[in-house]
Amino acid sequence: MELGHLWEKALPRLERRVGSQPFDIWIKPLLLLSVQSGSIVFEVPNVYYSDWIRDNYHQDILEVLQQVCATEKSDFGNFERLSFKVAGQSKSGRNAAAQESGEAIDAQLPERPLSPLRSRKLNPQKKFESFVVGACNQFAHAASLAVSEFPGQNYNPLFIYGCTGLGKTHLTQAIANQILKRESSSRVLYTTAESFVNEMINAIRFKKMEEFRARYRSQVDVLLIDDIQFLSGKDRSQEEFFHTFQDLQTSGRQIVVTADVLPREIDKLEPRLRTRFEGGLLADIQPPDLETMLAILRHKCDECAISLPEDLQIWIASRVRGNIRELEGALNRLAALSSFFSSPLDIDFAQKHLGNLYAEEVEAITPEKVMQAVARLYAIRVVDLKGNRKVKGIAFPRQVAMFLARKHTNLSFPDLGRSFNRDNSTVQYACKKIRQQIDKDPDLRHTLNTLERNIGA
Repeated sequence: MELGHLWEKALPRLERRVGSQPFDIWIKPLLLLSVQSGSIVFEVPNVYYSDWIRDNYHQDILEVLQQVCATEKSDFGNFERLSFKVAGQSKSGRNAAAQESGEAIDAQLPERPLSPLRSRKLNPQKKFESFVVGACNQFAHAASLAVSEFPGQNYNPLFIYGCTGLGKTHLTQAIANQILKRESSSRVLYTTAESFVNEMINAIRFKKMEEFRARYRSQVDVLLIDDIQFLSGKDRSQEEFFHTFQDLQTSGRQIVVTADVLPREIDKLEPRLRTRFEGGLLADIQPPDLETMLAILRHKCDECAISLPEDLQIWIASRVRGNIRELEGALNRLAALSSFFSSPLDIDFAQKHLGNLYAEEVEAITPEKVMQAVARLYAIRVVDLKGNRKVKGIAFPRQVAMFLARKHTNLSFPDLGRSFNRDNSTVQYACKKIRQQIDKDPDLRHTLNTLERNIGA
């Protein structure tokens, strides 16, 4: 099999594995060149591409190519790593020094205009009036409202954190919508950290960094960025965002940031960014209790003109486990099914069509479920928790996962060791270490509580 054919076979699998947008941005531009000394060599547009792929997609590409080689019985299957060659550049002079230092070098690409960098569109329904306030989110709501009334004066930056599906994006967009409602000419930019990074990559690639910087600095009065934990480990992106942050804050312009966790819990976040986030107002959102979930459900029913019996409302709210996004999903699914089957909405109907999704029995906690929750929180991969890397950014989350798996399963130390690809003494040491730190580290206690909510403990 030729290398080109091998890569063509691998591409559809990689797209399914990583998703369409990351595939188009990061995988599609790769050109498979050769296999040399156990390494498969790709041509990349610039050094930043190779760094990103090493950090995020190295294992995915490697595994898919090995699978394709095995399926096609290819002779090229004897490789264990990826290596990269920058397009149009030799390894001498400045380029070699830049590659060694990790500097992002502009690729030798045909000059063409970079497509306009566009803000994510605001959802007009994400308003303060449609946000249900409860004890779980009262402080974050009040802080967001204050920022919307006096941007750049109160709480700059505002850092909103909490588990996924609890309303961080709703509050962030409510701030933007409220500012624009009061002053439509305000230059408000709402985006996500992932979009920020992708836009920066395109700007580097097509030599449009001045336009990119102007967009985020001189052309913005209020900057709102969701899921800032996406910057974890991305040094160049963090540097660019730091200077953007500095420029906006020193000129009195408002910054609002959201994340799944506290700034100090974001792995591989530069200390200067962490301290600036912590220098603002930290506002958390906790999972809502049953009463608040019912209030949210009733509000959603009013918005969608859906009538649910009270017992069915309680049935739904008590099974979604404090995730507002899941609550909306359950309501939308019920409404669609009711319309399709022309059947009234009641508990019997819900149990018949949603029972497999929202069963009364609590789903058993497994080491794999714990590892998935820990990997999401620390912005790493499950394969890293099972791997052999001993860097701090992975070793400590691995110990946390071992502690929670021991606490919430009935597995023995040897069984847990097999789940993590470790011996039982390693698991014992991890559990002992985390237990010793709990009492004297409130941040660790907060992290463990967050993880336990996510795994349904």
